[in-house]
Amino acid sequence: MNRSVVRIPAVIGLVLAFVAATPELVAQNLLGCQEFAFSTEEDFVTQGPVPPDGNPIISDGDLLGLSFTPKTHTVLCARNSFLLEPFDVTVDLGLDAVDIISIEPTYIAFSTELNSPRQGQFSAGDLLITSGVVIPHNRLTYQFFAPSYGSDLGLDAVHFVGTVPDIIAFIINITINMPQPEAFSSMLEEHQIDIWFSTEQNARPVYAPLFLDGDLLSARFGTIVATNSTLLPAEIPAGIPTRGADYGLDAASSSRDGKETAILFSTEIVHLTGFTDGDVLLSGTPGIQFTNEELILTLEVRADFVGLDALYGSAPEPGR
Repeated sequence: MNRSVVRIPAVIGLVLAFVAATPELVAQNLLGCQEFAFSTEEDFVTQGPVPPDGNPIISDGDLLGLSFTPKTHTVLCARNSFLLEPFDVTVDLGLDAVDIISIEPTYIAFSTELNSPRQGQFSAGDLLITSGVVIPHNRLTYQFFAPSYGSDLGLDAVHFVGTVPDIIAFIINITINMPQPEAFSSMLEEHQIDIWFSTEQNARPVYAPLFLDGDLLSARFGTIVATNSTLLPAEIPAGIPTRGADYGLDAASSSRDGKETAILFSTEIVHLTGFTDGDVLLSGTPGIQFTNEELILTLEVRADFVGLDALYGSAPEPGR
């Protein structure tokens, strides 16, 4: 017992040294996320390669990348503090959704698991962009709930559809002038883009929900891009109120041209004979694209499973 007490100050000092690492140091590693990126549901200590800032602790708010050359390996791309730096927030708020629009210049869209500690700054249901803009939740859901804005249902997945120049032009536009909820869809149309997203809660009532938290939604059109039942293979009893269960949609991504057949995603619950909520699945097809174990393999985590909370990437090219 005495030995443990003696060691605590040294451990605290070591952790403080890690935390002091600058976000700029981590930003240099963003290229590791240009093909595929994700976050985990649990914090862990990597036993593999040491991250650029020297801190082996990976939080559920950090952005990890899966690179495929010269061989598949996982890297730390950005700390949560780097993503939140434009908002002057220094506490780790988790990472619930992510879309890497551009690395240079850096435009990363994301949502957090927790509300900002600054009262009224942003909620876990808002969409943030590293340029410093906040897209309020009611802009995303207005087409579903007009004329009333509805409540904040949280944000679990996000993906921008459109060309990168058009998406960046849209972001610059709303940074200068954020449209009112009723005009948000028109601005998406003006820039010829869309924002696909999922929520953390169903749109009630339970017996006839407007949409499920397992459905992928369109902010521009106020429609369901892909239901939970179509994302999963026919043999999975996904869907409420008739089929079986809502498996949720904890993360989703696709190609920029919005191919529904290229949607990669993860669920919120486990299918005991098929997949876990940490695996990456491909829309409408059986089998697993990446297991949770494969995502973290080179980090040598002392656990078989740490979950999946945010996802960026599209279906791998044939032969990869």
